[in-house]
Amino acid sequence: MLSRKWEVFAHFPLSTQHSALSTAFWPLVVVEETAALRKLEEALAEHYGWATSPSARAKVSIAIARKAGRLHIPPDEYCKHAAASQSEMLALVEEAAVGETYFFREPEQFNYLRTEVLPALIASPPADHRLRLWSAACSTGEEAYSLAITFDQVKPPRSETQAEIFATDVRNRALLEASRARYHIPSLRMVSAKLRARYFEHTGGTPDAPLNGRYTVIPDVRRLVTFRRVNLMDGVFWKGISNRFDLIFCSNLLLYLHHAAVRQMVERLSRSLREGGHLVVAPTEASLVEHSRLKPVKDCASFFRRLPSAK
Repeated sequence: MLSRKWEVFAHFPLSTQHSALSTAFWPLVVVEETAALRKLEEALAEHYGWATSPSARAKVSIAIARKAGRLHIPPDEYCKHAAASQSEMLALVEEAAVGETYFFREPEQFNYLRTEVLPALIASPPADHRLRLWSAACSTGEEAYSLAITFDQVKPPRSETQAEIFATDVRNRALLEASRARYHIPSLRMVSAKLRARYFEHTGGTPDAPLNGRYTVIPDVRRLVTFRRVNLMDGVFWKGISNRFDLIFCSNLLLYLHHAAVRQMVERLSRSLREGGHLVVAPTEASLVEHSRLKPVKDCASFFRRLPSAK
């Protein structure tokens, strides 16, 4: 029987001595569905919950082609190497999981957060006056800092309520970028000029291109966020965070998990919320959230409220 082939476009450096701009395109890279690829996919599913959906497989195939090209080995050989090496599997995930994100990516969500959810939490805070918010798949930090900015916008000047924002991701490189808090204008496409001036320090613009350069999140906002590397499929991590969070953002993660991992993730997220807390997912993921503890919020379909426990 003929093996199936996954055809992807990829590019590799002409030479390790060349600059990053000196790239040549390999017009077509073919990653065959071999036993080695299937074994690697099984390992990714076990350790990271990844599904073998067309979208996830495309990302993995492109990453395999790039990694194999840089190592100058066939993709099949690279699959065997990655499946047998935890560090190489993480390196593959680092490359495959790269995606575009930006501040206030879902305006409807942040508007509902700004007008309904955060004002209610600030008006009736926990006993220690600390709200605990979590960006569960924070990528390069835009979502976590968007939460921090929104809290600062909403908090009344004399309020004693503080916010602690916990931000996690499995990728070390993404977390390094997040901790630096430096961004370019495409990441701020949904940020008004007024908010840019208030919450970012701008350096590097020129008279001909005043918006170019870097935008660094101001220290007062950065202090609200703590970053940590976490593999959300690691059961040990979840043992200490039951009933901890008032709000959890978990966007654009469930889509890439297999069915059993989705059910497990939603269960764990629901247990991590305090009663009355909210889980927020990407609008395209709302249909994946099915749990007796979580009730969809009528006014914003990608918000789910944690119901009180049965007495």
